[in-house]
Amino acid sequence: MGTLLGTWRLVDARAFGPDGAEMAPPLGPDPIGIITYEAERMIVAVARPDAPTVFSGYAGRYSFDGETLTVMVDAAPDPTSPVEQVRQIRFDGPDRYVATPTMRVLGYDAGLRLTWERVA
Repeated sequence: MGTLLGTWRLVDARAFGPDGAEMAPPLGPDPIGIITYEAERMIVAVARPDAPTVFSGYAGRYSFDGETLTVMVDAAPDPTSPVEQVRQIRFDGPDRYVATPTMRVLGYDAGLRLTWERVA
């Protein structure tokens, strides 16, 4: 099992429709994103540089069992953000992972895939 501890940057964000067809990138061609995981808490922020109103972020305590990341959100700029954020995680080596949300994120109900690389 890989570890999430450290700081990660978003390198790719893709969205897929219910039929599996790839859709326009939800955060544009050059997404901006950063996550920092400490022992018990994490904070994330993502944005679309060509559309400054597209922004998401949150912070909170998390648990990770090697496949499922669950964050109990206690801070977010959007007061309607879900209190619990759940992602399926698949490591592609020690310094890269793919996260697949299990609920609506960035306006997508399903089919969102975010790829992160460790920077520190």
